[in-house]
Formats: sequence, structure tokens, C-alpha cells
Amino acid sequence: MEILRKRIEQEGRHLGNGILKVDSFMNHQIDPMLMKAVGEEFAVRFKHLNPTRILTAETSGIAPALSAAMAMGIPLVFARKHKPVTMAAEPFIESAPSHTHGKQVDLIVSSEYLTAHDRILIID
Repeated sequence: MEILRKRIEQEGRHLGNGILKVDSFMNHQIDPMLMKAVGEEFAVRFKHLNPTRILTAETSGIAPALSAAMAMGIPLVFARKHKPVTMAAEPFIESAPSHTHGKQVDLIVSSEYLTAHDRILIID
């Protein structure tokens, strides 16, 4: 993850309260080549654990998690912050602190896409 560390050092800004502003290459604007390299590194580090799915939270985690899922050849599932009308009746719901929103947020995942037999790798 040396490439990511260098990019954070060059362009990232610490805003306090555990918040790192990296929107020039990861949040608001995405550097696809950086995300590809990050995804490949995640694959190298975690493929031996034989994950069957990657789970992330919308929206900032999607780019690196998608790159990792592509490198590993496995599906990506992302937790939504609001339940859409198209989601299954019984989703999985968990609350988590959001430093950027300054409050607890619900993370909602359709029960259609995670099973008891899955090996989940969380990237966020």
C-alpha cells in the first residue's frame, strides 16, 4: 500500500476527529489507476483467506472494494445507508458511527446477497 500512503501524504488532509480528506483521488474524484493498484494489493494480502464476497459501505468504500473484488474475481456487496423500495423485506441492518456525518448511521444489506456460508472480507 506504499502507493496509497504516498498519495495520502501528498494530497490528503487531516481535518481532525478521525477524518482524513482524500476526495481528490478517492471520494469525490476517483483515480482509477490508484484504485486498481489498491485493489490488486488487497487481493495479494487477503486472497489466501478465500473470501466469497467483499462487503463495503456506500459510497467511499465502493471504488477500492470494487477493484479488490475484480482482482479476486468475487462479488462486491455494499451496505446502503437508506433502504430502497426494491430491497428484500428482511435486510440485515446494523448501526455504525460515521465521523463524516457526525452521527450513527444505519448500514443496510439485502439478505439476498449474503448467506451463512459466505466468507466476507470487509473493505471500507
